[in-house]
Amino acid sequence: MTANLLKTYQIQISGRVQGVGFRPFIFNLAVRFYLKGFVSNDEKGVVVFIQGEDKGQIEEFIGQIDLLKPRSSEVHSLTVSEIPTEEIFEKFFIKPTPENLSVDIPLTPDLAVCPDCEKEIFDKNNRRYFYPFTTCTQCGPRYALTEKFPFERENTSLSRFKMCPDCLQEYQTPPDARFHSQTNTCPECGITMKLTDSGGEILSEANQEIFALLAEELLQGKIVAVKNTSGYLLLCDATNAEAVRELRRRKNRPTKPFAVMFPTLEQMSEHLQVEDFHIREFLSPEAPVNIIKIKNSKDLAVTEISPDMDTIGAMFPYSGMLKLIAHTFAKPLIATSANVHGSPICSTEKEAITALRNIADLYLHHTLEIIHPQDDSVIKFSEKYHQKIILRRARGYAPNLFFSDELDKKNPDGKKILCLGADLKNTFTAVPNDHCYISEYIGDLAHYGVYLRCEETIRSYQKIFSFIPEIIVSDRHPLYESSTLIQQLAVENSLVKEYKIQHHEAHFAAILGEHRLWDGSEPVLGVIWDGIGYASEKEIRGGEFFIHQDKSISHIAQLEGFTWILGDKMSRMPKISALSLSENDEYLKPFFSDNEWKIYTRLIARKAIKTSSMGRVFDAVSFILGYKHPNYFEGEAALQLERLALRAYKEPDIKFTDYLHGVDFNKEIPVKKLIKTILAESQTQPAETVALNFHYTLIKTIEKIANRAKIRSIAFSGGVFQNSVLVDLAHQLLKPDFKLYFHEKLSPNDENISFGQLNYYLNIKTT
Repeated sequence: MTANLLKTYQIQISGRVQGVGFRPFIFNLAVRFYLKGFVSNDEKGVVVFIQGEDKGQIEEFIGQIDLLKPRSSEVHSLTVSEIPTEEIFEKFFIKPTPENLSVDIPLTPDLAVCPDCEKEIFDKNNRRYFYPFTTCTQCGPRYALTEKFPFERENTSLSRFKMCPDCLQEYQTPPDARFHSQTNTCPECGITMKLTDSGGEILSEANQEIFALLAEELLQGKIVAVKNTSGYLLLCDATNAEAVRELRRRKNRPTKPFAVMFPTLEQMSEHLQVEDFHIREFLSPEAPVNIIKIKNSKDLAVTEISPDMDTIGAMFPYSGMLKLIAHTFAKPLIATSANVHGSPICSTEKEAITALRNIADLYLHHTLEIIHPQDDSVIKFSEKYHQKIILRRARGYAPNLFFSDELDKKNPDGKKILCLGADLKNTFTAVPNDHCYISEYIGDLAHYGVYLRCEETIRSYQKIFSFIPEIIVSDRHPLYESSTLIQQLAVENSLVKEYKIQHHEAHFAAILGEHRLWDGSEPVLGVIWDGIGYASEKEIRGGEFFIHQDKSISHIAQLEGFTWILGDKMSRMPKISALSLSENDEYLKPFFSDNEWKIYTRLIARKAIKTSSMGRVFDAVSFILGYKHPNYFEGEAALQLERLALRAYKEPDIKFTDYLHGVDFNKEIPVKKLIKTILAESQTQPAETVALNFHYTLIKTIEKIANRAKIRSIAFSGGVFQNSVLVDLAHQLLKPDFKLYFHEKLSPNDENISFGQLNYYLNIKTT
């Protein structure tokens, strides 16, 4: 073979192509086509040099890449260029990744264990029998173990585990499923476990015995802290009401529902109304928790698992650890994040023993260090139109990237940007290169442990990407904890520039960015409804309407202002919202002590701080219609109101009533009049009917504002749009005449604020 007959091509592949078996896939594909050259990781993803005499054969090879790529990979771009070279390759090989590479690629998320690895775990004749850390190129933890990139073993916390001869042979054998698998281990050379009691005494260190003992203890009603691949989980028997009550007591979690892990899809289907779209999610690499309707409680302790709800957060075991526990126990298990209420999930043995000493009866530890601990992702589908709603975006989804192809033109100077998001349901978004990275859900920064976790995660990104931000974007709220982060980061770079974005404009920017609506010529109506967002010292927003056109955002309407009192207490006590919105209606007096009534009515009459919070409107309506308790977790009253409305929405031949029909309004929606009507209706109509008509009235209000503004495109963001009734009614009533845009890759809640801040900065900017 002579050089002048050879064709040599460079193929640059970008996307999620590291940590997903892409190089071994390319190797085996090239060998199949009898081509020579090499494949390697580089700063843009994967680069391939391919050489051969038959141009048609090379073109066929290139065409097969996207068709046959690994299931967990994502190809965002593939460019081919013929290159002149005198070098003649003798074979095809995987070239080692260059050292000190500055990567510009997506971070690969954690992936659920694949069916092939699962079979090995349960095969008595396989050397990985009952080894929970069995993975291959297509599955297992990635982001959780990443110290820096590219994704090579030496850049992960697995670097301390040296492969045994058998694992090394798999790693070096091209046809093997573990050819170049960076997470390859086995019982001989891999991660070890131990089961201990609450005093630290070791009960077992043998894999099979550990899971057998664990099942016995769970059957006895014990609470177990298990170190999974992304952090510790607390487990107990979901059929044992006393065990679930005890977990609630110890965890100080009065009413917030627990997730339930089912050992099989068949068992899940016996209890829940499982649809095909749920199963697709459970079997996907992301494997999120799904909120699903209860069909038959059977032996489940439903009242204790999900108080006053008719849904359960269902989990299918996604890791080898959880599959072994679920298989051995063979019954549903509570599987909830191992933490004290409000604190971050535990990830180290020391953390777990300290934080969970008054919660867990036993501990299952292992020796794999978790670099990026994460909670499980949570989703639900709307009942009628099956719109997917992300409630928490974490393990499996995060970190993720968006619109990397647009960053070149929107950030032409390549500025390194960090957006700090909101304090509640915090995430941050980083632009350290040509990609955009959105962190996992971190939590409430008012909790010191969560603040430290956020700080630690930002430091991790700085290490991975050699990243010092030049631009920091944050919320306008003057008391946000992120202000302290800004001060710390500014010390590292005295030239850093700061930008402040209003909370609800960031929400609107997030939905515009997710659906790439910034460059469209048509105006878009933004409906941004949530709990609170700082506007000024005398105004707290939460029920806003915006218009975007030609890279400009204008505020066109909002809810009528009502008095905000008592700070966070108003968010926790729905009766206060009802009192304020009703303007101290005497009907509510029996629900307050004499002292409360005297103080609260006086404060409301002063009207010192106004709010347009839709979240508090939902609280008020929920209270009027029967929810008389405090919010023990965020949005609890709104969830109960959604549940009421769903009951009526299921009825055939529904006759809706618009409670604001014929009421003329322009820039302010008359919510006080709406509340007065609901108070009156609640005296004569079923609560379910009033709840549904309240939702209907809100959608009709959106329609009126859109028609008045002559806008045909509507985008929705803010935590209120986690409400599936609102989403379904929007589809039913608005979709025939409007283009609707809902969040699909991000949660509508404050988790999207950091992404919105980035979008606002890139497209509008502010000071």
